[in-house]
Amino acid sequence: MLLEFIATISAGVGAAGLILGMQKLLRLPLPNWLMPASAGIAMLAFTIWSEYSWASRAEAGLGEGKLVAMTVDKKQIWRPWTFVFPVTTQFIALDKDSAKVDGEMVQVDMYLVARRSESAIVPVAFDCLLSRRADAFDLPEGDLTQANWFDMDKNDPVLRTACDQLR
Repeated sequence: MLLEFIATISAGVGAAGLILGMQKLLRLPLPNWLMPASAGIAMLAFTIWSEYSWASRAEAGLGEGKLVAMTVDKKQIWRPWTFVFPVTTQFIALDKDSAKVDGEMVQVDMYLVARRSESAIVPVAFDCLLSRRADAFDLPEGDLTQANWFDMDKNDPVLRTACDQLR
C-alpha cells in the first residue's frame, strides 16, 4: 500500500512537471490552475487504473496453471466510479498443476487472494458427486476418511471449476 501511495504521488508530481516543462519550453503563460489540476487528474487516473488492473496483475503473479474460479466485485461509496463498473477486490483460483483426481474426488490447492490482505493457499478436496468440500490441512496425503466435509451448492463456481475443468 505504501508503494501505491508513492506511485500515486509520483504520477501527480510527474504531471505537474510536464506542465512546468511545457510552460518553460513554450514561454507562454499558462493558467495558474493548470498545474494542480493536471496533478490531481493524473493521481486520480493512476488510482483508477491501479484498482481495475489489480486482479489481472495478481492473477499473472500466481504463475501458469491457475484457474480463476470466482471473483468478488464491489461497489464502494468512496470510489464513485465503481457504481458504473464494480471493482474486483478478491478472487479464488485453483492450481490445476497440483490437482489430483480420483474418480469423483478432486484434491487441489486453492488460492485465496484479496486486495490489501495476505493471500492464502489452502489444500482442499472436492467431492463432485455429493457437492461438498473439505479442507485438507492436517490430513495425511490422500486420506479423506477423517475429513470434515462442508456441503456446497451444486452450482457454486469454485465447485464447478474443480469438477468440470480439473477432472
